[in-house]
Amino acid sequence: MDKLAIHLSLHGAVVLIISVFGGLFLYQAIFKKKNEAGWHLLHAGGTARGIMLIALAAIIDLPVLPAWLLSIIVWLTIFFVWTSVFAMIVVAVTGERGFGWFGSNANKLAYSLYALGTIAIFPALLLLAYGLFNAL
Repeated sequence: MDKLAIHLSLHGAVVLIISVFGGLFLYQAIFKKKNEAGWHLLHAGGTARGIMLIALAAIIDLPVLPAWLLSIIVWLTIFFVWTSVFAMIVVAVTGERGFGWFGSNANKLAYSLYALGTIAIFPALLLLAYGLFNAL
């Protein structure tokens, strides 16, 4: 399980680095009054996702599940984080919202990334909760 915790922590740290850079671009966007919301989303949302990965690393050995199910939890969660971070980058750079399959290609890309990540995170969280319940 140490390898899974390291993967979670490493991905979390890289996501935090990206969100800090997003904060620098947010600073510029505030002064230029251009797409502040998109950069704020990347900065705050990326930070939350990075911290979530690091927090999960701290408890990944607690669920009572076979190793292969723990791996599924970890990789689905990492997949969720990266798809949503890439979607937030698209939103920040283009000003699109990513709320539906319409409009520009950038909007469709952001929407697709958000949707894929959302589909992945639900089974991961259900498995995590099940494993933690088993640990009681």
